[in-house]
Amino acid sequence: MIVLGTRAGAAPTASARSACSGERGFTLVEMLIGLTLVLLLMSSVSLLVIEGSRLNRSTQMAIAAQATARNCSSVIVQTLRTAGWDPLGVGIPSVLPDPDPTDDVEQIEVFADLDEDGSTVSEGERVTIRHSGDRLEWRRSADPDAPFETLGVNITNDSDGDGTSEPMFVLNPPSNPETITVTITARSPSPDPRTGRYERYTVSTEVVLRNSL
Repeated sequence: MIVLGTRAGAAPTASARSACSGERGFTLVEMLIGLTLVLLLMSSVSLLVIEGSRLNRSTQMAIAAQATARNCSSVIVQTLRTAGWDPLGVGIPSVLPDPDPTDDVEQIEVFADLDEDGSTVSEGERVTIRHSGDRLEWRRSADPDAPFETLGVNITNDSDGDGTSEPMFVLNPPSNPETITVTITARSPSPDPRTGRYERYTVSTEVVLRNSL
C-alpha cells in the first residue's frame, strides 16, 4: 500500500495556507476603524438626546410663562369687572389710579360694594394690585397695614426684552375711566438653554367698567 503525504520540513500547500488565512482574527487597523464607528454612533445618539432634553425644557419654560401670565390676567380682569359696583348710589369710585406713576411700583385700587352696605370696608371690596420688580401682588383689605399676597413671580412686563417695563394698567380716559387695558408679560425664570434668551408671554385684555354685576 502506498501512503501519500508530505515530508518533514516541506512548505505548506496553497490549500493549507488558504485555510489558515481564513481563520485569522481582526487586525489592529480593523479594530480601530470599528471602534471609531461605534464612538461616532454613540456621539450622534448623545447629541440627539441632549438636544431633545433642551427642546423639552424650552417647551416647559414657554408653557410655564404662558400659564403665569394667563392666571394673573384672569384674576385681575375678574376683579376689575366688579369695579364701581354701587347699588345704593353712595358715590363709590370704580378705581383709583397709581398715586405716584414716576416711581418703580405700579399700582391700582379697585372699589366695589359687593355686600351692598354702602361702604367698601369688607374683605375683597377694596383691592390694591401692584407690580414691583418682577412680582405681582395684591391686597384684598381696606387696611393699609395688611400684607400683600403674591399673585405671580417673574412678571416683568418687558415684552421686547429691552429692560423697560410697559404699563400694566392703561386707563381710558385717565380720569373717570370707562375702560382699562390690562397687559401682563411673564418671563421664564432662566434663559432658554438653546437660544440663551428668556421665554416671554404677553396677555392683553381690555376691561369695560360698569356699575352693575
